[in-house]
Amino acid sequence: MFIRDRRAAGDPAGRLRLHAGQLWDGTGDSPRQDVDILVHGNRIAAVEPHRARRPAHHTIDASGQTVVPGLIDSHTHPYTATYGARQNLAALAYGITTAACLGGPLYEAVRLRESAATGHSVGPRHLACAELIDGSRTAYSMGRAHRTRAGVERTLRRATALDVDFVKTYVRASGRVMAQAAEAAHRLGVPCGSHLCSPGRAAGQDLTTHLQATQRLPYGHATTPLGHIHQDLIEQYADGLFSLIITPFTAQFLLGTDPGLAEDPRVRNLMPPWDVAAVRDRAKAPPTAAQRRALATEMADYRRLAARGARLALGTDAPLVPVGLSLHLALRALHAHGFSPAQALRCATTVPARIFGLEADLGTVRAGKIADLTVVDGDPFTDFAALVDTALVLRDGIVHRPSDLVGVHRARDHRPPQGTTWLDVARTVQHGSCCHVGDGSH
Repeated sequence: MFIRDRRAAGDPAGRLRLHAGQLWDGTGDSPRQDVDILVHGNRIAAVEPHRARRPAHHTIDASGQTVVPGLIDSHTHPYTATYGARQNLAALAYGITTAACLGGPLYEAVRLRESAATGHSVGPRHLACAELIDGSRTAYSMGRAHRTRAGVERTLRRATALDVDFVKTYVRASGRVMAQAAEAAHRLGVPCGSHLCSPGRAAGQDLTTHLQATQRLPYGHATTPLGHIHQDLIEQYADGLFSLIITPFTAQFLLGTDPGLAEDPRVRNLMPPWDVAAVRDRAKAPPTAAQRRALATEMADYRRLAARGARLALGTDAPLVPVGLSLHLALRALHAHGFSPAQALRCATTVPARIFGLEADLGTVRAGKIADLTVVDGDPFTDFAALVDTALVLRDGIVHRPSDLVGVHRARDHRPPQGTTWLDVARTVQHGSCCHVGDGSH
């Protein structure tokens, strides 16, 4: 992981005081009140009770707001050729300060990681992953097909040389290839995962990247056809030694419960027209009974896993679902189905930091940690829906205001390709993914 120690570019002295009306630092269940977070350069120097004067510190007044650790999206894919800078800007505008790539063109993933780390681009920090390591053929352009052990070894040497942050195998990779990948990842000191639960754990991998997704093995499925889990699956995760990145696609249905989300400037200005169309379409009507049942079933699975001690990190698979907003919909879904605000937030802060080996730098608001902070205009501990109202973001000690990020692009009505609509384009993009939002029916 490429984390450089730099001074805060936004303040010549590099010394900042963020006065938080309340702070959830990631370590407890309730927020602390009236706190000063002192930032020197890109690191948190101290977290102390507020006092009126802090000499030699530039002050940001968040006394009417809530500060939480910067959010982490644990499952993304860089689609730079399609989205340009929009993917980065939208994620940061929604308070996401770290995005983990779980499959993509390796050289592009490394370029994005270094560009973000050196301040040459604006957006979350990036964790890099190589192409999906697959068998003799692959389903996606982000995959890499292999027929021989020597070919797999060449791919893993390349990933090692470029110091990836994650190694992922895909659905046609054999158990031997999965084990090869796990060994290479562990020599590098990073996690390895796939779609496969018990086969992945048996091969020495560290996690699955969905609860249930594309499979090619008859014994690799995690859920029943109706989406339920049972004891055999729960026991794979219950000891906390094998983790799960959850990607709650059914949370997209929640757009229909809060249609105002579709008119947010972050949607209008930063999302491409096909995502704008998809968000507006889902916001047009409340979820159907079938959609509510599908959402409740998926959330019940996660609740059962969490109750047994499973380690759950939250991802979205963005941009296969709208960037940034989808993480908040997933957090809302968790909270609406039994997770406390702190339990839900840990899935997007402390847990992913630990899974990716970054807990010394990220995930909590403590002295010595990197200054990644999300400032919320409201109190998500009394009104969890307020979490989406991002007022300010610190990423690596640099202050970013969503209003400035939104201002990079103007909302415009782009014409769709001839003979189609932007909603058709959105459905085509989603149809090509490994998982589908669907309509909630089975």
